[in-house]
Amino acid sequence: MEETLFTTVNREYVTRFLGVAALFLGLTGWFLYDGFVGYPAENARVAPILAELAKEPLTGADWVNPAKTGTAPLTEAFREHGMEPPAKIADTFNSWVSAGDPRANDPEAARQALGMQPHSPDDIRAQFVSAAVGVCAALLLVALVVWRWQTRLSLDGAALTVRVFGRERVYPLGDLEAVDDAQWEKRGILRARFRSGTVTLDAWHHAGTRPIAERLLARRPQA
Repeated sequence: MEETLFTTVNREYVTRFLGVAALFLGLTGWFLYDGFVGYPAENARVAPILAELAKEPLTGADWVNPAKTGTAPLTEAFREHGMEPPAKIADTFNSWVSAGDPRANDPEAARQALGMQPHSPDDIRAQFVSAAVGVCAALLLVALVVWRWQTRLSLDGAALTVRVFGRERVYPLGDLEAVDDAQWEKRGILRARFRSGTVTLDAWHHAGTRPIAERLLARRPQA
């Protein structure tokens, strides 16, 4: 009488997938922090400085021109408050200058740019969307691990049994029609076709798969 073989979930698979799920949850926390706290706080912190700068009769080209002191006036103004200027505004002025945009020499255009928030409502919404994606990705990975955890294969001398969440399906070895081992050597994937269906064995998902695969290969019908 042949020994009954069993599979268990592969711990390396579980560790890696749950590790990535934890990473997604960490990123989700970061996105939520920025959306609820970080971005609004930065907007509030720079708003009074931008309001003061908007009173100056300078153009965008003037604000980013370091010719006089070696440091751009925009940078100097923010460093006086222990901060760097918002990248969005500095990049806007620099892009105008490099592109030869007429707005670079228009004080009114500069005032309007200084009225921009470093993080727009769309930027804040994007953080919440990213957080939702992160949660969904983490839940999907956890669900996959649970699915694999609750999937068990066993093989005795009479049949291959697949048990998923307590429900069993039995495939008698007498009904074995073919064994596809095209991906076995490279990927550890084997497909056994029975009259009632096909069972896929994956050594990455389940430990103990290889002895079962070897026994099925030995029982493979000859063409």
